[in-house]
Amino acid sequence: MQRVPGVRVEEAVEEAAIPAVDRPVVWWIAMALLFAALAVPLLAAQVPPLSDYPNHLARCYVLAFADSDPVLGRMFSTHWQIIPNIAMDLILPPLINVFSPFTAGRIALSLCLFMPVSGAIALSCAYFRRRSLWHLTPGFAAFNSLFLMGFMNFEIAIGIAMWGAAAWIRYREQSPWAAIASGLVVAPLVFFFHLTGFFFYALLVGCYELFAILDGGLRQRDALIKSVKRASLAAVPFLAPACLYLSSPLNKLSSAPIWGSRSTRAWSLLIPFLDYSLVFDLLVIAPVIGFLAWCVITARVQVSRPGLLAASILALGFLVLPVSIKSVWWVNTRMIVMLGFLVFAVFIPRGLGSRQRAIFEFVFAILLLAKIAFITGVWIHSQQDVRDVRQVIAPVEAGHRVLDVQVLKNDNPAWFDAMPIGRRIPHLNPTFWHLASFVLLDRRAFWPSIFANDTQQPIRVREPYTESLGTGAAPPDYQLLGSSQMSADEAERFPFLSHWDQKFDYVLLLNAEGAGNLDQIFPDKLELLDHRGIAALYRIRK
Repeated sequence: MQRVPGVRVEEAVEEAAIPAVDRPVVWWIAMALLFAALAVPLLAAQVPPLSDYPNHLARCYVLAFADSDPVLGRMFSTHWQIIPNIAMDLILPPLINVFSPFTAGRIALSLCLFMPVSGAIALSCAYFRRRSLWHLTPGFAAFNSLFLMGFMNFEIAIGIAMWGAAAWIRYREQSPWAAIASGLVVAPLVFFFHLTGFFFYALLVGCYELFAILDGGLRQRDALIKSVKRASLAAVPFLAPACLYLSSPLNKLSSAPIWGSRSTRAWSLLIPFLDYSLVFDLLVIAPVIGFLAWCVITARVQVSRPGLLAASILALGFLVLPVSIKSVWWVNTRMIVMLGFLVFAVFIPRGLGSRQRAIFEFVFAILLLAKIAFITGVWIHSQQDVRDVRQVIAPVEAGHRVLDVQVLKNDNPAWFDAMPIGRRIPHLNPTFWHLASFVLLDRRAFWPSIFANDTQQPIRVREPYTESLGTGAAPPDYQLLGSSQMSADEAERFPFLSHWDQKFDYVLLLNAEGAGNLDQIFPDKLELLDHRGIAALYRIRK
């Protein structure tokens, strides 16, 4: 029997006890049905309620047409540089040149949804060298909170990282140079797609190589020399991305780390499986986690040692890393999302009877379909908000400037708690923050929250629009429009609010139902033009 590094011999002997699929066709049909089911929400909603997604779409629309559209060209210029966060900037603009922006966006979203799930499946197959219907379970992490927050670059990068690690593990022993060649392609790709994906790929490959070296022994001189050669070869694909990082603007950026509260970190444990309803998500995922825990306790599970080490490092990273560092947010949370996918790849049940397997497979399939049906319903209902925003902004002229503001929970707690479920991810972010992106997508107008940070995006804002540019964060509280003096934090986050009535032409109020009498919002400065559901548009009185 050929020994697979990282898998114990006694575990390999018990291969027959693992619930593998007898006929490959059954496994392939199950996988096809899984991805068909995951695609249903994307087919049902033209613009899903994902927090950052409209902003990514608008920026890529600029990249596609700024050089040829005179209106966009007055506002933006392209600025390509070494940025380890540009997956969508590379993928979406070519698609937008072929399809409509919303069709192109859904194609890109399908990649962000499918790549991590299929990557976890490929990684598990590489670890255990067999197929199992347990491979359906990464689908429970597909619609994780960071996907719903629109972290598209991150999602597709970790998916490619798992695919790349699977290829490395599968071919490293029988064809080392093929594995190195694949690494030379994957490592730079995931580096540019997202830096976290590069870290994930290096972690998975490094853990595999470590156990391969340990299994080969280090006591004999020949074995030690062989191990040094193996480690040196394994490092080759990572040298160029490491040098690129040292030359990137992100390396030169410095900012104090921000640490979240203990309660926030506790809630983050649910992020791999949390979407729009905490109660519903717990009911869905609890049986799956409970089954896995039962398998571990009763020794009905096989574990990949390299995968377990990688999972442990991710768990440690979640505990010790800050929420934000170098202006990159949700750093520790990204660790727990990667762990959420990895946990389904590094464990595989074994020693179950055929009846037990059938029961668990049926229950998990029903739970997964219920989760997908729930998300589909939320996405369909959320399209009314999209229609309302697009109708309200119809009077906006091309090239004009629109100030987006919002009604916060502190302004109207009762309304915030009662608003449609698709407008927020529990204990995390609202999903409507970037709906103002439609002023660019539909009207070719400017709004301050566009993602145009020099260190993280390949576009720059031209004068005189720079005076109206924000940080790409959440829209400000609409009540700040009447504030004569902002706090230091507010002034830093919203520099465009100084003399806002002279810089902008319109104000777009989001979550408008919570604002009360819309006609009476700063009537000396604002004229209400239209109000539909979530959105209200005002013309600034000059």
